[in-house]
Amino acid sequence: MVALSVVVPIYNVERYLDECLRSLRVQTWTDFEVVMVDDGSKDGSSDIAARFAEQDQRFRLIRQENGGLGAARNTGARHARGEFLTFVDSDDVIPSHAFGYHLSSLRRTGSDFSSGNVHLLNELRVWQSPMHREIFLTTRPGTHITRDDRLLVDRLATNKVWRKSFWDKQGMSFPVGVLYEDEAVVIPLHFLAGSVDVLSEPVYLWRQRPSDDRSITQDRFRPRALEDRFQAVTSVSDFIVRSQRPEDKRKWDQVALGQDLRAFVQVLDQADDDFLERFLDLAATYLETVDSRAHRGMPAIERLKWHLIGGRRGAQVQQVVAFSKGVQARQAKVVRHGLRFYGDYPFKDDPEMGIPRRVYRLDTELELRQKVEETTWRDGKLVVRGRVCLKFLRPNKRIQQHLSAWAVNGRTGKKVRIPVSVHQANEFRFASNVVTSRKDWGGYEITVDPRSLQTDNTWQDSEWYIELGVLNRGFRRTARLARPGESRVRRVGPAEVAPGVWVRPHWPDAHELRLSVDCGPVLLTGHELQGDEVVLIGELPEDAVEQPMGLRFRREPGDTEITVPVVAEGRTFRARVRLDELVAGYTERVGVTGAREHEDWRVELETPSGTKDVTSARRVEPARHDFAGLAVLVSTDFSQRLSLRVERQSAVITSVRWEGRELLLSGEYHGEDPAGLSFLLSAKERMDERIFPMRFEGSTFHIRFAPTAMPFFGQTLPLASGAYRFLLRRDDGSDQRDALMGMDAALLRSLPSTFDEDGPAASLEADSEGRPWLRVNGALRADEQGSYAQQLLREKNYPAFRKKPVAPGLLFDAYSGKQYSDSPRGICEELGRRGVETPMSWLVKDRQVRLPEGLGEVHVSSREYFEAFARSEYIVSNAHLPTWFDKRPGQKVVQTWHGSMLKRIGFDIEDVRFGNRDYHERLLRETHQWDYLISPSPWATPILRSAFRYEGEILETGYPRNDLFHAPDREAVKERVRQRLGLPAGKRVVLYAPTWRDNRFYSAGKYKLDLQLDLARMYEALGDDHVLLVRCHPNIVDRVPVVGEDFVYDVSAYPEVQELFLVTDVLVTDYSSLMFDFANTGRPMLFFTYDLEEYRDHLRGFYFDFEETAPGPLLRTSDEVIEAIRGADEVSERHKDRYEAFVEQFCPLDDGKAATRVVDRVFGHLL
Repeated sequence: MVALSVVVPIYNVERYLDECLRSLRVQTWTDFEVVMVDDGSKDGSSDIAARFAEQDQRFRLIRQENGGLGAARNTGARHARGEFLTFVDSDDVIPSHAFGYHLSSLRRTGSDFSSGNVHLLNELRVWQSPMHREIFLTTRPGTHITRDDRLLVDRLATNKVWRKSFWDKQGMSFPVGVLYEDEAVVIPLHFLAGSVDVLSEPVYLWRQRPSDDRSITQDRFRPRALEDRFQAVTSVSDFIVRSQRPEDKRKWDQVALGQDLRAFVQVLDQADDDFLERFLDLAATYLETVDSRAHRGMPAIERLKWHLIGGRRGAQVQQVVAFSKGVQARQAKVVRHGLRFYGDYPFKDDPEMGIPRRVYRLDTELELRQKVEETTWRDGKLVVRGRVCLKFLRPNKRIQQHLSAWAVNGRTGKKVRIPVSVHQANEFRFASNVVTSRKDWGGYEITVDPRSLQTDNTWQDSEWYIELGVLNRGFRRTARLARPGESRVRRVGPAEVAPGVWVRPHWPDAHELRLSVDCGPVLLTGHELQGDEVVLIGELPEDAVEQPMGLRFRREPGDTEITVPVVAEGRTFRARVRLDELVAGYTERVGVTGAREHEDWRVELETPSGTKDVTSARRVEPARHDFAGLAVLVSTDFSQRLSLRVERQSAVITSVRWEGRELLLSGEYHGEDPAGLSFLLSAKERMDERIFPMRFEGSTFHIRFAPTAMPFFGQTLPLASGAYRFLLRRDDGSDQRDALMGMDAALLRSLPSTFDEDGPAASLEADSEGRPWLRVNGALRADEQGSYAQQLLREKNYPAFRKKPVAPGLLFDAYSGKQYSDSPRGICEELGRRGVETPMSWLVKDRQVRLPEGLGEVHVSSREYFEAFARSEYIVSNAHLPTWFDKRPGQKVVQTWHGSMLKRIGFDIEDVRFGNRDYHERLLRETHQWDYLISPSPWATPILRSAFRYEGEILETGYPRNDLFHAPDREAVKERVRQRLGLPAGKRVVLYAPTWRDNRFYSAGKYKLDLQLDLARMYEALGDDHVLLVRCHPNIVDRVPVVGEDFVYDVSAYPEVQELFLVTDVLVTDYSSLMFDFANTGRPMLFFTYDLEEYRDHLRGFYFDFEETAPGPLLRTSDEVIEAIRGADEVSERHKDRYEAFVEQFCPLDDGKAATRVVDRVFGHLL
């Protein structure tokens, strides 16, 4: 019998199926079958599945007519022949260790099924699923839903492996023809099981499809989804009632109302009347079965929603839902009445609504919040410092919060009281170094005397955790000491607390502090490489009476084991492990989406009575062995446990120093030919990459760069604030491969290494895996950083500045401080040419703008920023003003705007997909503060007035940014731009500048580069005599692909697009307003409009008939674009009449004098 049957239902997933099946094929547990059920796919999915079946006999394909996910799963289960059973959705990915991790646990415990952690997956990244975070914080074998309420939320079928005999005994099958099939099956099985293994490591990568490919269950406005969700929670409720479990029924109702159905509650404010009414109908039926006590365990804001839902107060529900999503909910006050605390939410104490005050009572919200900020050995005792409080109840006074702490033996449950003191510290939500934070009494210091960890005054092997108790204003909460703040907190090493007795602090799952007492440790004393084997040399305890049976290597998190013989001579032992066994299959596994960069093997000594970790009492130098193009690192972790790490060959930094403003890195690289290698500095939270050369001396490399002076199109700028990873990039033409760099363990003790003498402070640090990264601080002072500091500046400093007189001065802004460009630049430079003496300043965000000499720099969000908005006589901007800005008498606002009107703007956009929920309300308040609005043409003027509902003066002057096309020095500017970009002479320049798609995004604010152009085909056809510049919209986070040599240039960050137009011979765009500016060049424009109907009819809409008016051809395919570029001159001639009409209609004022007209009208009295 095969060990495991994997059922994969398939329906129209050709985009993802290959990735899914490959993740199954490279599992470290190989004894499995894959039962693929093609549920009537209409795309190429069946062909992909058939290919896998032909190539690997473990894969079987079954075809059937479409019956839905439940039916396909049931078919697969009937054909399953394994001892165990699991289900995988065909658009998801399984980590390579998952099956072995599940089955090793189940065979060890005998549980009926196992359930593992879930991470989310999209095209950009992999991250922890929020709904599964608390469930899987720790591994808990042999538990049960009646003892662990968290499992009521564990409703996925796909993160589990079931014992097939248990599945068959329960006669389970998935509902057919409905959504949310999992819930009605999984939760009952949780109750029916004898025991369940909960596994903390991720076993399932759950794909979050992009906006252009939403799955059915991601679309919450489908009536069917609403009906099926209520049916699913009702089915579980009915099962629990039949099982006569009233307490479990109340707990389930809390989960159903607070989580399952909440997904639909949270969109009610956007729902139409029919959807709202149907929801209220279904909710009324379900609420009839709900015990009123179930509402007590819910957060007050959710309790309020369900109270209103139960009363069918639809309009009020919508209002509360909108409130809960906005900043008002986060800023809502906590009100005390007697001994209770209440949320100050809508309709509280409103006599007309008559909602009982108890609905607003806070209880579960008052949760214990903690973080550990320092761990160290002091005078032989372990000292732990951190902060703790109850949410909403800051301990402003010493008397308001009392702490207690116990060391708890994890096996026996024995509790020992340990000393804990309190001290003043920063408010919990702020880092300890934020100088503007309010102080409270949330700081603590716990001191653990190792002698308290003895058992009956003797040392015994044991493991302890710390339990922290908080009593705050009558509310008592307890929790295990957990949540290390920074990686350095976890680096505290072990201590020998008595001869041969060690206490080892460690953090399982990087979450909870544990203290292991190790009596008579098995010590590593050395290691060496002999041929293709690593030889480990160790020492047994002095009182060892058992002979070792073997040395066991267990790959984390526990999916694979290798046991090798041990040769012992007295207390000394030796063991050999083959490198090929350690690295087997790694290359295939690491190539699958979501794979870890490395695999760690933990080493244990087997004896007749059990196993014991191999550790190191004294420093044993790590070693790196290269084998089969991979690296095997022999080292110890922070608690001195031995591990062997397998990873791709990369560079290891061994030396770090600052030389002036430059950071100098040196290290070793023993991989393949270093030709083509570069050092890559990559921002963690955004698309920002910087590449630097590496200088090699044999296997030693050297890197140098200045974080405060990075090359930027012929200039230098500091790195933007944030965190940057260190990677090694190998560039093989069109193929780029990146690998994380490592750091020598000896360097970790010297970190962080900081430079703060010039510009923003930069600090080299290491993460929890010992990987280097760079922290770059922003431009703000310490007392300007953080939400509380900004709140003070906004609510106290800004009003105070407004009481001072308005001062002569002009404040300029382009794109909220992101650029020195556009029409504000044109006006600013015109004023400079005409000798204005009034002080002029420019908004700069995060030091990312280089300003000309003599122009003042105002850092966004600084104290000077708030003062400038409060006191500047003139404000000139092409972007939205801050929402808190309140224009004073004596101030004038000039709004230049930043685009021309093809796509709808302002109030003409009915469905705002890209802004805040109250975008229109904010816009109306802002436009009432404008004194002047610049229009690019007579055609645009009525649109601007209507779209902004603007009643003030419109300056029909043309856009000052386009004066550059008529400037006398434009040829000199053109040559300077070519040099900055490094463009080769003699080649035509094509600029591709698409706009962003409102519906093509990964997550809020992170839009996709929907690159439909075939760059490889373009390079093949045009590479000899053309170069391609690609300029992405600032909202796009994808990297521009590298194709060919010196062909594709990413100019997305170039600050002034008008300057790019000067060097451009052919513009390729789509619906971007850049066309109106580029028309001033008279050069060819091509429009790559592959999604014209969707964009025009469903996204933004147009102000005119684009197909009839466009000054160039509308092209649908890459081949059409290539042919049009080849024949650009002929294309231009064919569209000459339309081009001239376009210029006449939209660009009649672009004569090089727009800035002059604006200055004469608005600033004439300053000259």
